[in-house]
Amino acid sequence: MTAAHACAHTGVMSDPQDAGRPGEAIQSEPAMSQNPADATQKLDGIVVQTRADLAGQDGLDGASVLAQRLRDAGIDLTDDEMAAAVARVQA
Repeated sequence: MTAAHACAHTGVMSDPQDAGRPGEAIQSEPAMSQNPADATQKLDGIVVQTRADLAGQDGLDGASVLAQRLRDAGIDLTDDEMAAAVARVQA
């Protein structure tokens, strides 16, 4: 059985050959998990990404798209905060 084949059966995500050199730091979890963003950073990122995704997409409702993405991210905003976020998306 090859190392890659063994990895498939053990749930290991990488081939041992890809582990790096001795003494080298190895990333053992996703980068996002290592540096969790606070709610403001998440909101800022969602606003920026939504604005970019909607650029040139006439007919899409930016408020609805943003609201869905915020729900998906588990971010609850007050009506005033939502209005401000929508204004940022549409800027």
